[in-house]
Amino acid sequence: GTVFSQEQLTQLAEIALDHNLIIITDEAYEYFVFDDHKHFSVASIPEMKHHVISCFTFTKTYAMTGWRIGYLHAAEELIPQITKAHIPFAICAPVVSQYAALGALQGSQDCVTKFRQHYLTTRNLMCQRLDDLNSVFQYHKPGGSYLMFPKILLDEGKDSTAFCKRLLKEGKVSTTPGIAFGPTGQSHLRLSFCVPETEINKAFDRMVKYFS
Repeated sequence: GTVFSQEQLTQLAEIALDHNLIIITDEAYEYFVFDDHKHFSVASIPEMKHHVISCFTFTKTYAMTGWRIGYLHAAEELIPQITKAHIPFAICAPVVSQYAALGALQGSQDCVTKFRQHYLTTRNLMCQRLDDLNSVFQYHKPGGSYLMFPKILLDEGKDSTAFCKRLLKEGKVSTTPGIAFGPTGQSHLRLSFCVPETEINKAFDRMVKYFS
């Protein structure tokens, strides 16, 4: 849920220009930033035109999970090389998904505003519920996205996979072990708040009981 500031991204751009590097950005949550945070794209810096590959998805913005469609923006000379890497994996997005994405772009954008407000509400709720378990978890309030990555404070949390399996089997709450996102994710788990408030409360009621 970390949102990099314009100042931080500008400094990163300067490094890329100095060393002739290309920055690949994942801007899936561009519309879902909270509080005083603002989305800033490195691609908006004119000098970075040939040094950025910006990736976007319909999955997050329009809740189109499962349609498997997104897009990217890059300098024209980079596209053929990107296509070479893309074709062996997917060839192209399904035609039905392309039409669905077109419908999302051409239709009312009110849903995006509603999603953002819902995620802000559920983020705050999840933070409140995590505060009730402050002997079990330590967290950073997300500035964007609809995911949280709290640290497990218990010794058994050093193995996040085993911890999540026990929580599922004994506590009846499904989470994702942090190790799935790389070595630094160990001792963490991932939680999603893109669900109804009732689901969050049900899950945390079970965890409070499980850890008590």
